[in-house]
Amino acid sequence: MENLEASLRDLLARLIAIPSPSGEEGALIAFLEEWFRARGFPVARFPVPDHPWPDLLIHPQPRPRWLITAHLDTVPPLQHPRPYEAVERDGRIYGLGSADVKGGLAALMAALEIVGAAALAKAPVSIALTVDEENMGRGAEALARACRPEAVLAIEPTDLTLSIAEAGTMELVLEIRGRAAHGSAVEEGRNAIREALEILQELESLPSIQARHPLVGRGAVTPLFIHGGERALVIPDRCELHLDIRWLPGIPRETFVGEIESALARHPAAWRILDLSAPFETPAEAPPVQALAAALTEAGLPVRFSGMPSWTDAEPFARYGARAVVFGPGTLALAHTPEEHVPVADLLHAVRVFTALIRQTLS
Repeated sequence: MENLEASLRDLLARLIAIPSPSGEEGALIAFLEEWFRARGFPVARFPVPDHPWPDLLIHPQPRPRWLITAHLDTVPPLQHPRPYEAVERDGRIYGLGSADVKGGLAALMAALEIVGAAALAKAPVSIALTVDEENMGRGAEALARACRPEAVLAIEPTDLTLSIAEAGTMELVLEIRGRAAHGSAVEEGRNAIREALEILQELESLPSIQARHPLVGRGAVTPLFIHGGERALVIPDRCELHLDIRWLPGIPRETFVGEIESALARHPAAWRILDLSAPFETPAEAPPVQALAAALTEAGLPVRFSGMPSWTDAEPFARYGARAVVFGPGTLALAHTPEEHVPVADLLHAVRVFTALIRQTLS
């Protein structure tokens, strides 16, 4: 156990030290190719259209029973004080991507090393290390079109709970039109910023947004950025609003999109949908969920179900028919922040779970 813990710490530190923002995954891919080949695992590159780097496949199969996937990219470092340095404090490892999702990747690598290449060669399991998850999801999308696994496990920070329901998302850009006037002539103008705030309030009151899912929670409208107004004492006649809207499992596409478009039609606004990804839900009694639950039990962990409020690489595979589950060490709320970290204890638990799951498939 001491050797495993030490090697996990070292491996995660090495992963964090390799910058891999979306579009810059090349150095990490090269490191992982060498790491897996040195241990006897077959490795293949899977080209991703319109992206400079490929996905990496370990023990590739045309249609595996299980596909375990982890993404290689992180968000940009932005204001992170020491993004590429693993800092350990109070039993937690800090660093960009430590939870999302290099900690989970390190745990998977440790589990595969325990299982060994010879045993994995007999298992109906493939490993996919994808690019572009933090940007447009092109790595998972390309692979999902070509590879149709029966079940997919997407490694993401879930606090070691089984996320069997995932919210969908609509990414929406609005351009709101107003009427310019002198800043003191309020009655003569129409303030585009105020109109944007009214649209935001109306969207938040829609039935699809006010609805609740037992695992995912309530719908949500999240303003990502807003820009309006150009100079002092002029009522702004333009405002751009960029929204991320949470779409709950169980709400039909036509209902969700219809409510939003009807609300927008009541305002002087032009809009375009940048992305629309559907939610999914996998029954708790489905065999892949039960297999993961058994692996948790074998690892001495409680079986707890949860919902994933964010898009993950599981979505395109679920869309093409796979039973999908999201699971991993770390806390999602801390990802993309300077306080991102993963507990060492959670990494060790994840190694046990991944090892138990892979060995189950051999029986």
